Amino acid sequence: MSRTERKNIQTSSTVEAIRMASASVLGTTTGLGYPIGSAIGSGNVLEEHSGSVAGNVAPLIFAIRDTLMSAENLELLSIEWDLERTPGPDVLPEQLVVAGGSEGGTGSHVCVLTWEKGVVDPFKIDEYMRVLSKKIGDIETAVINNELNYDLEGLAVLQRFADRLNSVLYVDMIDRRFQGSWDSLQVKADHVDVDMTAKMLVRDDFTLFPPGMRVVGRKELEFRLPSSTTDDAIEHFKHRVLTPSAVDTLTVDIPETGQAILRELNEYAYAQEEEDIVEGLLGVLRSFLGLDEIPLNEIANLQPRIDEFADHLASVVNSLEHIVEAHLSSGKSLTVDGHKSALVEAIGTSDEPLSGIRKDIAVSIVEQMSKSVSREILGAAEIRAWELKSSLRYSIDYAKKVAQYFTSELGHYLVIEAARKTFAVALKDFRSESLSGDMASADAMLFEKFYSEVKAQLDASFAKKSYSGEHFADYRELMSAVSRDMIDAFRNIDVWSLVNFEDVADVAQAEIEAKHSVPEGTKNLTERGNSLQDLLEDFKTLVSETIPDVADTILSKPLVRRIIERMRSEGTSVVDELAHAIEGASEKSDEWKDEAKRWAEDFRAENVAELDAPHALLALLQFIHEELGAATTPSAIADRVKAEADAMESAYLAKVQEWEQICAQIEQENHIIRERNEKREQLLREVQERYESELAQYEAELRHFNDKMEQRRIRSVSVLSEDGSPSVAPPVEEPLPVEPTKPEPLEPKVFEIKAQYPEGELKPLPEKPQPDPKVTLYIELRDLLHGKLADMKERENVMEEAFARRVLRLQAEGLSSTESVSVNLSKGFLDHLMSSRIRGLGRLLPRISRVYLRDPKTTDLLYLVSYRHFGDNLTITVGSTFLR
Repeated sequence: MSRTERKNIQTSSTVEAIRMASASVLGTTTGLGYPIGSAIGSGNVLEEHSGSVAGNVAPLIFAIRDTLMSAENLELLSIEWDLERTPGPDVLPEQLVVAGGSEGGTGSHVCVLTWEKGVVDPFKIDEYMRVLSKKIGDIETAVINNELNYDLEGLAVLQRFADRLNSVLYVDMIDRRFQGSWDSLQVKADHVDVDMTAKMLVRDDFTLFPPGMRVVGRKELEFRLPSSTTDDAIEHFKHRVLTPSAVDTLTVDIPETGQAILRELNEYAYAQEEEDIVEGLLGVLRSFLGLDEIPLNEIANLQPRIDEFADHLASVVNSLEHIVEAHLSSGKSLTVDGHKSALVEAIGTSDEPLSGIRKDIAVSIVEQMSKSVSREILGAAEIRAWELKSSLRYSIDYAKKVAQYFTSELGHYLVIEAARKTFAVALKDFRSESLSGDMASADAMLFEKFYSEVKAQLDASFAKKSYSGEHFADYRELMSAVSRDMIDAFRNIDVWSLVNFEDVADVAQAEIEAKHSVPEGTKNLTERGNSLQDLLEDFKTLVSETIPDVADTILSKPLVRRIIERMRSEGTSVVDELAHAIEGASEKSDEWKDEAKRWAEDFRAENVAELDAPHALLALLQFIHEELGAATTPSAIADRVKAEADAMESAYLAKVQEWEQICAQIEQENHIIRERNEKREQLLREVQERYESELAQYEAELRHFNDKMEQRRIRSVSVLSEDGSPSVAPPVEEPLPVEPTKPEPLEPKVFEIKAQYPEGELKPLPEKPQPDPKVTLYIELRDLLHGKLADMKERENVMEEAFARRVLRLQAEGLSSTESVSVNLSKGFLDHLMSSRIRGLGRLLPRISRVYLRDPKTTDLLYLVSYRHFGDNLTITVGSTFLR
């Protein structure tokens, strides 16, 4: 393994080197809101695509500018990134600076690359941008006053002036007109009162191109009070940085935006001549080797041919330089095509004529040189050879530069691409083996998270090796080095840092679709499924919109100022005024108010009543930021769903319990009624039976009585003579039989019983209360989210072990499949050269250094944001001072 050594300087002059290492991208928003832009420097391709570059960079700066203005009413004055570079001979920019200024409704910003640190002082460039904005505003006013068609003519006029003003700015920058001097405004960290300190965990992300700094997470966030009186400390809250949006912008967005800006510039920051020559040589190389795809097993066999091509290329460029100089001295007057034909003819007729592959190389370079000349000289008119001196020598310089790295980069590319594709085949096989159609949604999500991170770390390892300039003897040596990096990196993967609530919600949604889909194979959901999905969407909105807006609104300057003023006038506490402010937020939705009230109650529970006003405000500031960080994690949202579901379930169970108690009371009363009714029925039965018995006895006795009376009558008739007179003496009279007594009537007795035991009516039982559909939805969502989180935590270790085993075997499995791997020699190698050599900004890594902010209403109030790097830690301090 070796590192790239510094060789000959690969530029034609120091001026050219500085020009290629400098750029100015101007963006302006006119008074009528139209955007115009201009870009210059860092190669002719960037200037050719001036509008595209300016248009792509502007949104990145506007995102920061607009967030700081809306969240804190602060104006972005400047941002500075220091640019780290890879070893190499090229002159590359050392600093990236963004500055802006507005005047009279016209706002402008400029993004500059400087070849040397300190070339642009933020306050001097800010002053210049204000003057520039005023000039463009004046031109716009003139366009309007002269009644030009704004869209068709006015914007074209403004664009031409923007290009001209940007050119002047670019030249002034190269002439060091904006460099700091003895009379420059100096604001140092020890001049400001530090309000906030944030410690962030960062890493260099080589999966991006150019590489950049990625903020992994926040380790600490501390807010401070100034050393001043109580009233001054309270007043200080009116102009300090408060909102989470602004803090995130300063601690996350700005450090990462440097890479995004550099990416947009790098896309066009190169010379077209260099790319043309490389493309021409690639065509010759493919013909020379007879291959476009090189099998992995053939790389070693082709190395002698590649070395031979390198020798031919070096000698051809030297010979071609003499041929070009001879042609320039000839004074021939020809068309551009005529000059090309003359140079091609001279290749074979010079003192040392070129033939074979050497001639093919020379002809290819001449053809690409002619393209450059054609771009500069339009038309078919004849031109003297000496008039082409600048263009042809410029192209020859690039031919020399390409010759210095072409074949060495080819060897480097073959090693890297062979190793990369070998690993890619092994990873693809692992993915195909592991993923199956019946894999649970939680397992699939975890697999994708692990797989994406492993693949990203693999790409990052290759990019880091390339960025550092390390060279390896062959792809096996590189694969061993990458494998070691992968094993070390895998130990540090925390999958839960990659999982957010959106991921858990996606898993839950897949389960809802599987459980509540309409039959017949359609993808439509049942009514309950749609309701569950809507509830899940509500929580996603809560995480992505409502909670951040609650935090930003509570800490917004208007609300904080209103709280402070009422505290002073009413003598109330921060807690009471916070609740009052939330109640008064009539423009907010009910969901927002409910969430804000939860936060206010949680803050009340922090027992801040004993604190004085400054410390209570500081406690509120710290509480809101901590609550925001904790409230949006997957576990926090799942716990919140559980808490709400448990509360609803408890409320329902309480209703059921109350219903059961009522039912028990009614049942107890009904039992008494039932017993009295049974007693009544029993008495009625008894009196009925007794009456029926007495009646039967009475009827029997009555029959017996009637029989006796009949017998008595018969006996009395039998003692009379025929003429009716007694025939014998009358017998002794028998006593009359006693007539039976008729039983008492039944009705009075029944009436008496019914009066004594009135029939009781049983009280009906109330219907059992049914749960609100919302309750059952919350309960199902609670069980679903907690179940999936539990499954994921359980499966995490299994998945991690599977990936760990695979990472250990990745190199061996890749080497076993080398027969199917080949390396592309045309587009693949061209892309490699574009990223590693031709686009020079790709070898830079931006590190945030400093940010200046300004209060537009208090122009002498300046904010300084300082950044300090210590390994994987980034410490950020935010403070303000009044300029004197």
